[in-house]
Amino acid sequence: MLLLAFAGLSSCKSKQRIAQTTSQADIRLHDIWVLDEIDNQKLDRDSFSRGLPQLEIFVEEKRIGGHDGCNEIRGGVETSGDLIRFSSLASARMDCPKMQATDNFRNLLDQKEYHFIIKSNRLIFTSGNETSLIFKKID
Repeated sequence: MLLLAFAGLSSCKSKQRIAQTTSQADIRLHDIWVLDEIDNQKLDRDSFSRGLPQLEIFVEEKRIGGHDGCNEIRGGVETSGDLIRFSSLASARMDCPKMQATDNFRNLLDQKEYHFIIKSNRLIFTSGNETSLIFKKID
């Protein structure tokens, strides 16, 4: 019982950190970003039916738009300090010839939380000590 109470408190603290988004949101996130690397592997645009995935992050509106290399995507996003959390992604699901890379990208964003840094026009998402995603600023 005590363990459940502790787990609940821990979860609440994480949600409270993210809930402070408006005053602590990093406005530099508000831009258009094209995916450049996944797990330290440089991507080839030919791996995706529609070219490299793109995200447009609307920090103050707490939403994202863009495409996953095949389909248009949209969803929610919350930030606090160096944390970014994505809610469920939505899209019309067209069947493209190159779905493996597209599905991998969507799975890395859908309902995930990362630490981020912005350096040299790059948006870098890390989880633990691992770099998961790197985007280049294109706007």
